[in-house]
Amino acid sequence: MRDDEVLKAIAHEGTSDYSSWVLPTAVEALGATGLGIRDVEVFVPATGPGSFTGVRIALTTVKAWSEAYGRGIAGVSRLQAMAGQASGAGAYVAAFADAHRNQVFGALFRRAGAALTPVESEMLGAPAEFLDWVKRRSANELVSWISMDPEKVTTEDSWRSRAEAGESVEMSTDVLAPAIGRIGRMRALEGRLTDALGLDAEYVRRPDAEVFWKGGPAVGTEIGRTHAVKSVRRFRPDDVDALTAIGNEAPEAATWSRESYRKFAEENGSLVLVLETNGRISGFLLGRRVRDQAEVLNLAVGSKHRRKGEATALLAAAFVEFALRSVRSVYLEVRESNTGAITFYEKQGFAKTGLRRGYYRNPDEGAVTMEKKLTT
Repeated sequence: MRDDEVLKAIAHEGTSDYSSWVLPTAVEALGATGLGIRDVEVFVPATGPGSFTGVRIALTTVKAWSEAYGRGIAGVSRLQAMAGQASGAGAYVAAFADAHRNQVFGALFRRAGAALTPVESEMLGAPAEFLDWVKRRSANELVSWISMDPEKVTTEDSWRSRAEAGESVEMSTDVLAPAIGRIGRMRALEGRLTDALGLDAEYVRRPDAEVFWKGGPAVGTEIGRTHAVKSVRRFRPDDVDALTAIGNEAPEAATWSRESYRKFAEENGSLVLVLETNGRISGFLLGRRVRDQAEVLNLAVGSKHRRKGEATALLAAAFVEFALRSVRSVYLEVRESNTGAITFYEKQGFAKTGLRRGYYRNPDEGAVTMEKKLTT
């Protein structure tokens, strides 16, 4: 694209692998416009959700280009690109895509003129759960629907009432590159760019190859096995009150002030993950990476959500984030008397490495140090 004009678009067709298709096609697209890779000012990839292989190849390619040529990146959600095409008059736009396993990736956006604002993090669930999720968040207002796979929702019994209210599912194009490019361009003009380190995938459901990393269970698997809709996302400043409340009701968790969460999230190497269950924050994890090592500093789950896989989901997501950043080992400390937590961490692949006597206060107690190796 140049400004808002699409100079060349090439769709992936046939059965060729993305890995062997993307680079020659990029060369072809540039050649058709008389431009070279060094002329590109901003790289705009789709960050997902979608094909795990396709997303990973796209992001890896763009990360390499960004590093090599010193250009910024504007990552764009595939669902937002779809939602931007919706022509209905609804105050809300719901976009969804087939996630297989009888599930859909879904997102809901609030219209404000031409702008679309996410109502909540993107979700993964059965089609009926997505319909209910949209109903509870759209305040009974008219919703415009768009998808490449309308039948995933329109065949559900609960869709009947929406159809009777005059709603329908608009068919999205499967060539999303121009829409993704336009959103990315606007973000670039607003200065909302990231770099190779900050670019991240919006998998919503992690791929099996990552979620079972060293035997660890995954966020996506937890979502699929329960009726609750769970998703792990990064911390946002307005999460502070929820994190503070959860931390205060978890005596085993380290005590942090409200401002500490915000400041920590801004530090280099920090990782703050938030777990949502049915749209409400149910737990969080704080970690820090230094070179090829990382540490879990705090992990807490709300009292109503314990022993339901929340802590496991948060750790699994953290392992993936650390592994993608070339971390080799993850460390943590646990009160010597907290045998339940020690057993839990051992099940997640941690091994005891030592004892720090007098590490904790109120009461005075030793800390069991533990390590999980992500690579051997």
